[in-house]
Amino acid sequence: MDIKELEYENYGKCVSISNGVVEAVVTVEVGPRIIRFGFCGERNLLYNDLARRHSFETEESKALYGDDCRFQFYGGHRLWLSPESGPATYYPDNRPVLYGIRPESVCFTPEMQRHNHMQLGLELMLSEGSSDMMVVHTVTNRSKRDVTLSLWAVTMMAPGGLEIIPQNRGGEQFLPNRVLVLWPYSNPKDQRLHWGQRFLTLDHSKSSGLERSSFKIGVDNLVGWAAYALDGLALLKRYVHNTRTPYPDFGASFETYLNADFLEMETLSPLTTIRPGETLRHVENFSLFRVGEIPAPGDGDALEAFCKKLGVS
Repeated sequence: MDIKELEYENYGKCVSISNGVVEAVVTVEVGPRIIRFGFCGERNLLYNDLARRHSFETEESKALYGDDCRFQFYGGHRLWLSPESGPATYYPDNRPVLYGIRPESVCFTPEMQRHNHMQLGLELMLSEGSSDMMVVHTVTNRSKRDVTLSLWAVTMMAPGGLEIIPQNRGGEQFLPNRVLVLWPYSNPKDQRLHWGQRFLTLDHSKSSGLERSSFKIGVDNLVGWAAYALDGLALLKRYVHNTRTPYPDFGASFETYLNADFLEMETLSPLTTIRPGETLRHVENFSLFRVGEIPAPGDGDALEAFCKKLGVS
C-alpha cells in the first residue's frame, strides 16, 4: 500500500491509502471519515459535504457535550452506535484522530466518547492489484458497566445514482421470509422507491426538487449486500447477516436513507452486550466496478444480470 498525508478538499490534513488501483482518503483532523473511495485518478463515489450543510445540534446536545456540541456529517463513511437516540448517537467527533500503520492495514482512532466511555475505531485494508477494500469497525467498552449496542456503518453516496437492495428469497411457502421497517417520515409511495419481487431499488436521480423529502427503509438483508451505481461505476457493499442473533430497529441489518443531497447505505452488526474492556467488531467489504449501462429501476431481469456481473444476485 502507498500511504501518505495530503490536504484534501476543505477537510485539512487527511491520509491517502492506495494500492495503485483504488484510493481511499480518510480525515484525521476530524472524524474519522473515509471521505473518498474511487479508482485512482477517477471520480469519488462518496458524498462530500463541502458546504457543511448537514449537522445536528440541539439544546439537549449542548447540555450533554457543552459548547462544542455540533455534530457535522462531513460526508463519506462513518461509524455510529445503534440503537439511535438523539443526542447520544450524534457525538461531536470534531477533534484530531490518531492513525497508525500496521503491516497490512491502517488504523484510525478518534478520542473516546466522553459521555459513555465508548472507544470507536476504523481499520482499512487494501489487497494488491484489487479494487476491494476491507473496513473493520470496532468499539471498545471503556466504561464500568455492561453495554448493549450495535455497530452502525454508514456510507454517504454521491447524488444521482441507483441503489439496488436484494429481496430475501426462498423459505417455507406459508411462512414470512422478510422484514421491512419504515420510519415515521417514510412515504411508501415515494417516487424514488421501486418495490420489486427480486430487488428493492432507490433512484436518487429523482430527488431533484425534493429539498425537504427524506426517506428511510430497513430490511433483514440475509444475503448481506447492496450496490450503488452511478456514472458507469458501481460500489458493492458486503457484510455478514447473522440469522441467529437479534438486530436493532425490529431486526434490520441493512438500512438506507436518502434526501435531496445524498443516499446512505447503512449496515449494522447484531445487538451485542459487551462487558467492560471488551471489543465488538463489524466488517464490511467495499468493491468497485466499472459497469456499462445502469438498468432501469423496475426491470427485474436487467437488475439480475447487472448484479451477476458484480458477483452477486
